[in-house]
Amino acid sequence: MKTFRHILFFAMLFSVNLLIAQNKSNLYSFFIAGHTSGKPGVNNIGLHPAFKDKFGYVKSREEIKMGFLLGDIVVQGGATAQDWDEVDADIDSLGLPVYFAVGNHDMENRPLFESRYGSTYYSFVYQNDLFIVLDPNIDGWSIKGEQLEFLENVVDSSYQNVDNIFVLFHQLLWWTSDNIYANIEPNSFAGIVLPTNFWTVIEPIFHQLPNRVIMCAGDMGATSWSDNFMYDNYDNISFVGTGMGDGDGDNFIVLNIADDKSISYDLVCLNDTVLNCFGDLTEYRISNSINDNNFKGIFLYPNPATKQVTVTFLTDFSGNIYIFDITGHMIFEKQLKNIKSQVFNISNFPKGLYLIEAVSGNHQITRKLRVE
Repeated sequence: MKTFRHILFFAMLFSVNLLIAQNKSNLYSFFIAGHTSGKPGVNNIGLHPAFKDKFGYVKSREEIKMGFLLGDIVVQGGATAQDWDEVDADIDSLGLPVYFAVGNHDMENRPLFESRYGSTYYSFVYQNDLFIVLDPNIDGWSIKGEQLEFLENVVDSSYQNVDNIFVLFHQLLWWTSDNIYANIEPNSFAGIVLPTNFWTVIEPIFHQLPNRVIMCAGDMGATSWSDNFMYDNYDNISFVGTGMGDGDGDNFIVLNIADDKSISYDLVCLNDTVLNCFGDLTEYRISNSINDNNFKGIFLYPNPATKQVTVTFLTDFSGNIYIFDITGHMIFEKQLKNIKSQVFNISNFPKGLYLIEAVSGNHQITRKLRVE
């Protein structure tokens, strides 16, 4: 996976000073923003200042009709009436409908939230697209009980009459320790009860549908160890992750829905005058290599590591392995041929964060390695 950490080390994919021009056939757009409380431990007045600095940009795009805050809207320990008053004031200044998909921080005072805003899971239809907001905080990252019944009823009664389906929540529910998303690092795993039912119950509900389904999560980008954004898609399903709070990687995403109901994305960086400084979100597709028989991804163990790390490939790999330190300096390079697993000695590496990059032909995947 190419993360912002990787982009920071190398030349930007794009150098233009404007986002990709909006499609003239655009039907509508909306934004998603994760961890909008901002830097962990800092109780801002309202939302993350760098995010609010981009409100002018959002308001300048008339096709943006609404937005979603994807959890951790208020700082940990700060779910008070005053905090929510400040958030509401910021939203009022934006002048658009903004919907909440709650995070674990927001639910530190669930009765207060529900008394102000109502249910934490709900749905609605806009421009013949279905929007479903879920609350994975209720059952340890699973969707069960009354919420699962609600979800099944909404999907069953709606899918034949709508076009796209957008499913929005806080946690990266598609993460597991044994799939291709294992090396995606969210802000935290707070409240998770394993195993969750995402892949056994929730994903199958949507995978069988004729609709395009876009699942959006927002628990990213707040810490030095977390990834700042992610994208993947297969069959009819796409996964989109976004977040802010750590600094240079802060971002939010605008989803553009065209007249033909196709979808494009604007990945907006918050701390650069170049709004698309991270390039095209879809360039970061995690499973780009899934259809290439010679390059199906890499896994690292142990991670964190101390003396050695084993790099394992899902199929025989031929190509180059590179290791970069936190400054972007390449400290190791090795060419491999028809290798499924390779052990690397890292006993002389100083403690810290590294990137291991596998390159085969036109494909590349990057994984983070922490040395302790």
